[in-house]
Amino acid sequence: MRLSTIVFPTLTALATGLAACPEDKADRPAFVDVSFPESFRFGTAVAQWQVEGDLGDDGRVYDSNWKRWMDMGKSKGAQQNVDGNGFRRQFVDDIARARDLGLDTFRLGLDWSRVEPEPGVFDDAELDHFIVVLDAIRAAGMNPVVTLWHWTVPVWVQQPDPAAEGGAVDRIATTNAAVVDDFERFVRHVVPRIKDRVDTYTVLNEPFSMITLGYIDGRFPPGRTLDVDRATAFGVNLLFMHGAAYAAIKELDDVDADADGAASFVGLTMTANEFTPELVGDPEQERSAASINYAFNDWVMIALTSGDLDVNLDGDITDTDTVPPEGRYLELASTLDFVGIQYYGPGRITDEGLLGQLLADVAPLYGAPLLDVAGYSVGDGALLPSNGMGREISAAGLRDTLDRYAQWGVPMIITENGTTTNGRVPELPEDFEPGDPLPRGDPQEAQAAMYLVEHLWELGRAIADGLDVRAYYHWTLADNYEWVDGRTQRFGAYAVDFDDPTYPRRLTRMGEALRDIVDARAIDQDLWARWTLAAYPTDRRATPRGTTSIDPKNP
Repeated sequence: MRLSTIVFPTLTALATGLAACPEDKADRPAFVDVSFPESFRFGTAVAQWQVEGDLGDDGRVYDSNWKRWMDMGKSKGAQQNVDGNGFRRQFVDDIARARDLGLDTFRLGLDWSRVEPEPGVFDDAELDHFIVVLDAIRAAGMNPVVTLWHWTVPVWVQQPDPAAEGGAVDRIATTNAAVVDDFERFVRHVVPRIKDRVDTYTVLNEPFSMITLGYIDGRFPPGRTLDVDRATAFGVNLLFMHGAAYAAIKELDDVDADADGAASFVGLTMTANEFTPELVGDPEQERSAASINYAFNDWVMIALTSGDLDVNLDGDITDTDTVPPEGRYLELASTLDFVGIQYYGPGRITDEGLLGQLLADVAPLYGAPLLDVAGYSVGDGALLPSNGMGREISAAGLRDTLDRYAQWGVPMIITENGTTTNGRVPELPEDFEPGDPLPRGDPQEAQAAMYLVEHLWELGRAIADGLDVRAYYHWTLADNYEWVDGRTQRFGAYAVDFDDPTYPRRLTRMGEALRDIVDARAIDQDLWARWTLAAYPTDRRATPRGTTSIDPKNP
């Protein structure tokens, strides 16, 4: 991490310095322009459940693990996700909005729970609707990218409510691999219907997010805590689900829909960020950071490039008493045409405090991951710039992450990156009821625009340095339902008024900045000055500064 080397002159300091020491304009530091190749794609990304909720046509309600989780009151304020942000009713307009930003790619998910509500029973009307959406994307001159597992699955695959009839169900987090065949059946049903419209697939979305939040942290379904055995079984089955889906897509998709010379381009997306110790040099925290980075960033990549499966995440593939036995699996090897990088900020590791001490002896963590600056306890960490979810803002961290993933030798796509336009949301009152107006943090659209420009500038530098990054998809097009946070967190390039039943959209400053960058296919000094501030409004350090790895004016 290079945070200690980031030095940005504030606009005030720069102006003061120039007034005190007049100099020839030619002697001033030149701004480092970045540009994006003509082949580089700009897009947006949405998840079906987040934008459509449980709603189907004619008032139909689709069941899923996430609907049951909401029925259990697991979101903030027990909010319900009835219809997401209204995308199902206004997808044509939303696609046009994406095109108005100059975007050429639209990533979206197809929920398994909608297409196969019962084992072997397919809802082709729902698949027909999805194809209509794909056609609208193509009619707008954009290419669709389809995600086949974005966390929402049928209740016969995962049903988290132990009080429901039949009790809780979790067929992924088991050493029984039958779910791999189930998922392949779903993929084989879908691909022949969409292959003439789609070439790029992200099979899985952020597997490690669901591993940690569903089985270690407990905030996501099925809500288990520190259940390393089930977490590992869940992750292993996901790897084989990916391998089976990759092979099926390669077999079935024989149409080059975007005329680029390849019928399919298949990868998955990773929750990608570096973890660093709070106490650099502390041997226990260094060990924890190395172990968590291995599990979080490397484990999936090793398996899907080399085929080497480390079931117990101990760093080798020599254990034969695991299920399945460790070793090299050809059905996993070379199943990534690209990797999707989903970066929202770096993380830190501690073995201090109650949680840190609790996890200090739990493999493969050996400490507590910190993803909210409010939990940082060393130096001025808690004063770092952050978004409405508490994630540290660091464009330098994006470059660190890209450098880490470049080692695997596969092309990279930024399949998600973005930040909130809201500040921290106050706790919901005890008497809050679903449907009550949600409290909001102060809008921070200027901060969000600066975040976008800094991160895309850092990405432009990485490409100039030779990293193979093919595209950038902004998360997300319009404010949506942010999983257990519901409508309290706003990531949209378009703001949504959820108090109006028509859910009208408004272009944010972040959306305007994205449009400017896409239009210019570059970030020059004028664009930088237009959208960046002297410092982030949330930066409370004694010397606030930007977060890129070098100063654009003093490389």
